[in-house]
Amino acid sequence: MLRYLIRAVVATSCLPVAALIAQGTVIGTVTDSIGHHPLAGALVQIVSDSAKVSRSANSDSLGAFHFDSVPAGSYIIGFFHPSLDSLGIELSPRRLVVRQGETERAALSIPSAWTIETQLCHAAPMRDSTGLLLGHVRDADTQQPRDATVTVFWTELSIGQGGIQRNRRQIPVKTDAMGWFAFCGLPSDAEISASAQAGDEASGDVIVRVPAGGLSMRDFLVSKADSTIAVYAAGDTTPSAARVPVATLRRGNARVSGVVRTYKGEPVNNAEVSVPGTGVYGRTQKAGEFALAGLPAGTQTLEVRVIGFEPKHVIVDLTRDHLTTIQVALDRPVQTLDAVRVYGTGSTRLAEFERRVKAGFGHILTPGDIEKRHATQTTDLFRTVVGVRVVPGRFGNVVLLRNCRPTVYLNGMRLDDNAATEIDQLANPDEITGIEVYTTASRPIEFWGNNCGSVVIWAGMLPR
Repeated sequence: MLRYLIRAVVATSCLPVAALIAQGTVIGTVTDSIGHHPLAGALVQIVSDSAKVSRSANSDSLGAFHFDSVPAGSYIIGFFHPSLDSLGIELSPRRLVVRQGETERAALSIPSAWTIETQLCHAAPMRDSTGLLLGHVRDADTQQPRDATVTVFWTELSIGQGGIQRNRRQIPVKTDAMGWFAFCGLPSDAEISASAQAGDEASGDVIVRVPAGGLSMRDFLVSKADSTIAVYAAGDTTPSAARVPVATLRRGNARVSGVVRTYKGEPVNNAEVSVPGTGVYGRTQKAGEFALAGLPAGTQTLEVRVIGFEPKHVIVDLTRDHLTTIQVALDRPVQTLDAVRVYGTGSTRLAEFERRVKAGFGHILTPGDIEKRHATQTTDLFRTVVGVRVVPGRFGNVVLLRNCRPTVYLNGMRLDDNAATEIDQLANPDEITGIEVYTTASRPIEFWGNNCGSVVIWAGMLPR
């Protein structure tokens, strides 16, 4: 970049008198074409062809810069800003001619997302429905770049003759020597989970979104966990050496505290605050304050849940033996409707559901049962069901039936074998109108599955 081209400069006092007399002015602006706003704090530099004249200036809050008394001649002009490193691109300096007594104008800019995509993603041209994810991976304590692997995954739903198919897309990308990475062609309409791994150092899983036809930047801090806790299914009689944990929780010495408020600025009491993948959670006090300790350093997700609002996920960068403080605003209230009584003939689904309730097989939660529980997560509805265990997993809570993962049905359609690990992502608690849990001996033939049992979830298909 331009900053590497500039070397020692001869003082202007050593220039010939004629050069001091023949002077001009250079003004201009620096713009961020990605964010569509002026770029403040950019280091703008001009260097003469002979390298005898060099000037530097920082752009102000409006992106403007100004050079006075510039000796006439031919120059190259360019700028540096930390965001250019994150983008992983180099800008070629421009040529500029300064004339005696004249003002030269220069418009500098970070290229548009489309231009950056064209430069970085030759094999995967961007479409209107896709975007670009860029960033760096660094050590949480030293801030040094790490040679790491960044992995993104998301779920695609497709409906076919076999029911709802949930295809899990997972893409790993290696960083370069400076810890820089780029993902091309990510879907803009999907909730994408991303994490970084560098040897035994790792980040947590965070949710990212890319704008259609644009780009997002996300850096990851990684660290080694101070300790890990293996979580096993209750009642597992497998010999210790052969036992396979259903989840491994990472712990450390980082801390986070803060305040949770509504979008109106009111403190939120009794909200559940947790960091997924650690097993650490707590609740806010009357003033909305919370504090969590024993967390691993690195980039993590802070999750806040409370009745009346959609769950909030906040990305936090934690460092070892350090307290990080944040402010969380719950800005998406859940719209609740008054009860409505509907008269008419019952649907086939409702009639079949009521038949199974009367038959007494399995464990069933009716719309009334669900409404009484005031759950903040869908998996909370399973915590009081006999024979069901909810344990923390890497990507959220996992539902186990008889110490194994059951087959999951959503609105009568069978999902894939990983659905038991992602039940919280299937539907929000306020959308659930019925739940059926069956062992292999009690389940109806229409909900047959693996040798563990079946869980049937009804979302919006039964009247409350």
